[in-house]
Amino acid sequence: MKISVVTPTIREDGLGIVKTCLDRQVFKDFEWLVVSPSWDHLWLIIDKDNYNHVPEPAKRDGDNYALNKAWNAAFRQAKGDLIVSIVDLLWFPPDVLEKLWNHYQTNPFSCIGGIGHQYNQVVNGKPETMVWRDPRMREQSFYEVSPMDYELCLASIPRKAILGVGGVEEEFDKYAALSEKEMCMRIVRLGYKFFIDQTIEYRAIKHDRLTKDWDERYQKGIVYFNECLKSIQEGKRLKLDHLVDSS
Repeated sequence: MKISVVTPTIREDGLGIVKTCLDRQVFKDFEWLVVSPSWDHLWLIIDKDNYNHVPEPAKRDGDNYALNKAWNAAFRQAKGDLIVSIVDLLWFPPDVLEKLWNHYQTNPFSCIGGIGHQYNQVVNGKPETMVWRDPRMREQSFYEVSPMDYELCLASIPRKAILGVGGVEEEFDKYAALSEKEMCMRIVRLGYKFFIDQTIEYRAIKHDRLTKDWDERYQKGIVYFNECLKSIQEGKRLKLDHLVDSS
């Protein structure tokens, strides 16, 4: 298996557009791991042998969500050499997986992200009418970025890199966002670099935040993130044990 696509979600109605885009990919050697709370009607969407459901781990006391436990659950089951994160409610062109695999073949220490804007409606299966423009855009089409500018909306990370740092920190489930940034800061210490390829452009359907206290939890998360970052810089926090069962 060359690529494992991972999609943690609690929006089952946001998976149809992703599945349609995956079905159209010219690159075929991949699996799709969807992590969600229950199977329910998911079998109507995931109906192929290489499309798999992973049960979402339960929340713990004080958790905002189970996103990071879900990511780690997918990472533990992933078989592909390259992990590609694709969120729900996302449209992307048929050559995305091919481009990400080619980047990995050229430089196995590269992590590649795309550029994505937000749209407020879907017309004939494709998001239209832009309402937010990705601020990371530059004049050049390919450039290196800081892990702080790396988004897992649609992006690749070699499986060895994720295993090498022990996955994402599940403590961030108490907060909002920032967990992928912290993981990427640890991945950098292994010699990997992060890039944006603007020829990989995705379209996100704009949606409301799931919790009313998102901003409050984000601010608290910043404090925890800075504590983690200090430990990383001191060389004390490089590999976690969340993926100890992985091969």
